[in-house]
Amino acid sequence: MKSWENTLIENRGADYQKMKKQKAEQLLNIVEQKFPDIRECIDEYFSSTPLTYRDYTGTVEGSMYGIKHDYNSPLHSVILPNTKIKNLFLTGQNTNLHGILGVSFSAVLTCGQLLGLNNIIAEIRNETLMEGSYIKTNLKQMKSPNC
Repeated sequence: MKSWENTLIENRGADYQKMKKQKAEQLLNIVEQKFPDIRECIDEYFSSTPLTYRDYTGTVEGSMYGIKHDYNSPLHSVILPNTKIKNLFLTGQNTNLHGILGVSFSAVLTCGQLLGLNNIIAEIRNETLMEGSYIKTNLKQMKSPNC
């Protein structure tokens, strides 16, 4: 990112955009090995770099660890997934905990808003999405069968 560290949003040039596209394609190629039809399920994607985080969130050197939480009183800094805007939900490491645990935790909370938290927990306890399960049935209604 050194080449672009003194640039601002939308002024990084074609080389920066090309680099981001190449990195995104490399990642998609890896995912495609496990999920061969994944590209059919993608309408559009966006990629980011530490510079994106730096410029949009003001984090030091583009840190991805999100907002500062009070570890002495963690429940006072919990951000719930639902917002005042219909069908806009907040999910990811910046909402509660950082890292993969935070992403997983916030994803469960968000899915709970959409499909019912008790349904999500029951499915997690079952460990698999069995044919005819509540979530699998509802996911089929949300997206095409291949996605």
